[in-house]
Amino acid sequence: MFATLLKWLPVLPLGGANARFQPVYVEDVANAFVTSLDSRPAFGKIYELCGPKVYTLREIVEVVGRLTGHRRPVIGLGGGLSYLQAFTLEVLPGRLMSRDNYHSMKVDNVSSERFPFGIQPTSLAAVAPAWLGNQAPRARYRVYRDHAGRTNLP
Repeated sequence: MFATLLKWLPVLPLGGANARFQPVYVEDVANAFVTSLDSRPAFGKIYELCGPKVYTLREIVEVVGRLTGHRRPVIGLGGGLSYLQAFTLEVLPGRLMSRDNYHSMKVDNVSSERFPFGIQPTSLAAVAPAWLGNQAPRARYRVYRDHAGRTNLP
């Protein structure tokens, strides 16, 4: 969603820009889930699964901009404007954001717990380029490189 917005907007007004998140890689969550099924001590336990690094929403958007080649100024909105943005986006098609999102971003979505079962959590920097790489301006050239047998080029 942010990749698309950054592609088309010259400036990104961002509600909740200082909200803190600790993104976790879905394969790490799946590995923890599968491992817990065979672990008797895991029965009845609750695990907070988070990635290795805490980011603000602004930092996540800036990472997306850098990886897609669409760096844009991000303007953090204050509380009132963030709520207004959430309300407006809630009623538009696609529902990019809601008032519930606005309220949930008031509470940090982070954990100080270590990832369980000896799993080393994967960083956002390690996996985001694969997700967003096809949205970079020169990504269309990859098809030609692959066809020419030059798949090891960036």
